[in-house]
Amino acid sequence: MVVRYYSIKLMLLIKIWSRTGMKIVTWNCNGAFRNKFQNLCDVFDPDIMVIQECEEINKLQGVINSEYNVLRIGDDKNKGLSILYKDHLEIERLSVDDSKVKYMFLIEVNNSFKIAAFWAMGDKDDVKQRYIGQVWTGLNEYQDKLDEKTMVMGDFNWNVNFSVSYPLYGDLIDVVNLLDKYQIVSSYHYLNNKDFGEELDKTFFMYRHEDKDYHIDYMFMPKAVLDDIKQFTIGNYEEWIEYSDHMPVFIEFS
Repeated sequence: MVVRYYSIKLMLLIKIWSRTGMKIVTWNCNGAFRNKFQNLCDVFDPDIMVIQECEEINKLQGVINSEYNVLRIGDDKNKGLSILYKDHLEIERLSVDDSKVKYMFLIEVNNSFKIAAFWAMGDKDDVKQRYIGQVWTGLNEYQDKLDEKTMVMGDFNWNVNFSVSYPLYGDLIDVVNLLDKYQIVSSYHYLNNKDFGEELDKTFFMYRHEDKDYHIDYMFMPKAVLDDIKQFTIGNYEEWIEYSDHMPVFIEFS
């Protein structure tokens, strides 16, 4: 028998989620989210959406229903990182220095848990911070804000099987090891008992080709929360490829 010990605060948080329920999705929508928002809502009805490649807020007006609020970062008016959340949630946006990591959101939800959200991009000025290097940089820069109630998610643009000819500040295993210190683990790998690099379910299809498939989108959660979930889902190719080359990653707490 495996016995797991969690803090009193985290156990109280699990009880709160069990009573109220919580649905979260992260998805690289491949642009034009205004044309895809309703489908995502119809399928998942999420309380929180973490959306990569999302257009600027004014393009969403009249499409996003009044139930949701929107936060966004990004210089490109057509593609940025957005967080949409329902009115019943209280969200505090925590400060992030975008000169060190461009596409990172750090928020606190209902004064009870945090979400660190990423869209990991290339970096022409500093190749060591490309893709997963950005996630590593962001988590290290704000490590003082990480705790056992933190969720980390988004498009990391990386898999352990990727080879690279230049050094990175940190790779995916470095990120995994860092988060493990806080009992934060990848939902997919924890629930499916898979090692990194052995994923059977893919989240990205390059050029939308089914045979160019990779697992590069992640949702890291506190272990204690994953012991008490209702559903974890990665969208399938047939249903989602018309909308994006990435599949949505969704979790629901019972």
